[in-house]
Amino acid sequence: MQAKSIKGQTPEEIKSALEKATSNGFKPTLAFVFITNLEDIDTVSTILDAAGISIFGVSTAEKFNEEGIEQTGIVALLLDMIPAHFKIVLEDFNVSSVYESACAVGESGKESFNHPAFIISTADIRIPGEDVIRGILDKAGIDVAIFGGGAGEPVNFSGTVFTNQSKYDSGLLSLIVDEDKVEVKGVAVSGWKPVGTEKRITKCEGNWVYTIDDEPALDVIKKFLGKDIILNNKAEGIDSFPLQVQRVKGKPMMRPIVQWNEEEKSIMLGAAAEEGSLFRFSLPPDYEVIDAVIESAKTIKENELPEADAMIVFSCVGRLSQLGPMLSAELDGLAATWNKPMAGFFSLGEYGKLDDTRPEFHGTTVSWVALKEL
Repeated sequence: MQAKSIKGQTPEEIKSALEKATSNGFKPTLAFVFITNLEDIDTVSTILDAAGISIFGVSTAEKFNEEGIEQTGIVALLLDMIPAHFKIVLEDFNVSSVYESACAVGESGKESFNHPAFIISTADIRIPGEDVIRGILDKAGIDVAIFGGGAGEPVNFSGTVFTNQSKYDSGLLSLIVDEDKVEVKGVAVSGWKPVGTEKRITKCEGNWVYTIDDEPALDVIKKFLGKDIILNNKAEGIDSFPLQVQRVKGKPMMRPIVQWNEEEKSIMLGAAAEEGSLFRFSLPPDYEVIDAVIESAKTIKENELPEADAMIVFSCVGRLSQLGPMLSAELDGLAATWNKPMAGFFSLGEYGKLDDTRPEFHGTTVSWVALKEL
């Protein structure tokens, strides 16, 4: 399989870039499209549809390819994957529940291929990402691979997912790949280092945590930070200290603090919490965080996938704000692992597996996936 990444500030520039990319006989059948201006979606979709290219489309604030980060415009990763090896499904959360939509995707994957893998994006930050994972696994099987990230921008937390003819601002977009024909390898990794002793969530409801070790949650957070927090109902600057929630085994799940309530002294995490869960705080990020991400790709290259055709990366938008200029080194390192075309965007929540266990929903994490058509 051949892959090429293109970019442009306008649909017209994307059309020109597509014509240049296909001028030597390259005939892409699939495009990952990451776009900032929602008004450009229909025009870009028309351009790619006319070229016979199936679209996995996501709106986002900032996106990137192997050449670097683009704050505006459009980035697309073009692949000439054999059409019989993949299927695109788009479900509307306004028609079916999140779990039911995910079940429909899982069923579609199992009906289409003996060994399906799923690359997904969700629009609507309010939806429980755990229900997306649960629905797909319940219908497709506990061992299937799932990678992805949430669409949207971090100001209003709104986004859109789209295909050639449809688009939803609350839905589940899935590229289902036949793993008997296309190798799909990747992992979710954060790199954040833990600090301090374990603490216990003693009262919570959904994403909201009310007490930690039977103390008001916000008071515990203030004690840990050792400084006053400017309370404007936005977790600006605090997402560099995500909670590392312990699992029964394996690496912890990262749960950033995205909002809080001064009156109730509660905090809102980036995913649902469970009473009784143990966690540790995180140290501020440094280059070791980046090294952990790059090393995850090198390890999979050495042990599982010596050659790849393309890479897709879903990196939490919180990493962009906290790592700053260092993040370019992280993206460069991922792209250099296989030295093949790469594209991705800064997501609102990530989907993937941390180790050899089942896929899960994460925050402040990178979920990356490399593809190799057999």
